[in-house]
Amino acid sequence: MDETSLRRALERALEEDRIFELRDLVLRVGLESSDRMWAEVSCVNLARHRNALVKGDALAALGHLARRFGQLDRRRVQRIVENGLHAHHEYVRAQAGSAADDLETYLAWTLDRPGRA
Repeated sequence: MDETSLRRALERALEEDRIFELRDLVLRVGLESSDRMWAEVSCVNLARHRNALVKGDALAALGHLARRFGQLDRRRVQRIVENGLHAHHEYVRAQAGSAADDLETYLAWTLDRPGRA
């Protein structure tokens, strides 16, 4: 899917709140988008979605972006991932953990993880 088609598909899925498509598309954004800024903002926004599965997948996509681009806006991304690490929903915590691993590995960030002193 080219960048324009990906953006349009994500916009439609958001407008119609199609959870299954949002989950697929946010991961595609993380793995395929060539526009880091747009992809980062899209993933951060979806990491605030009401559905825990969409949130978790958006967090995982942020990890993919860190690996692919080697940079993210720390002010925009770090807090949302840390919040995910402390979330009530197990899937969100797991995906945030995966993203945190990528942020620490590829961006050399240190995140506030549960149980870390």
